[in-house]
Amino acid sequence: MPTIEHYKLNLERKEKKLKLAVQANDAAHAQAQALDIARSLQIDKFELTYEKQQDSPLGQLFTKLAFSNFQHTECYPWQGSYVNNNPVIYTLGRRYYIRPLILDYMDMNRDNFVKMSCTCLKCVNPYHNAYKAKQASKLTGGDIKLVVAYRSQGISVSQIAEVLNVHRSTIYRNLSNECLRSRPESHSRS
Repeated sequence: MPTIEHYKLNLERKEKKLKLAVQANDAAHAQAQALDIARSLQIDKFELTYEKQQDSPLGQLFTKLAFSNFQHTECYPWQGSYVNNNPVIYTLGRRYYIRPLILDYMDMNRDNFVKMSCTCLKCVNPYHNAYKAKQASKLTGGDIKLVVAYRSQGISVSQIAEVLNVHRSTIYRNLSNECLRSRPESHSRS
């Protein structure tokens, strides 16, 4: 089992400062985490030092993300603050919603909407989130790719709708949207 090294990440955003504990396998892993954390918190500058720092709920979350240490079957309730039942943290002079912060940390498309797939409102386990292109969408990005794959194999729209537990009009709508996105733009000559 590899040894865990402890680092302190000094972050600065608009002259506000934060110190986070970072645990990593080695210096390269710590540096990669520092870059991911800086991107997610929209940090102006940061410094990574080789020393121990007291842990915080945000530091614990980033450590779990860095080691992909979430179980598919277990909820991970947020240990910090909440606004309208949404987990948040107040730091660096602003409020960060935890689920979009996780999207930014993982460098996922920020245009996605995060929908909980478990019943625990406090859960921030990324495995319990469904990432959807539209807020009211019934299908996730992965579901839409499945629809296109199933359809290309000749499976009927009714069968696809039954498998994904949606109405067939949802499948037709998503197929037409995918066709529009994949069509090359026509250029006219002048």
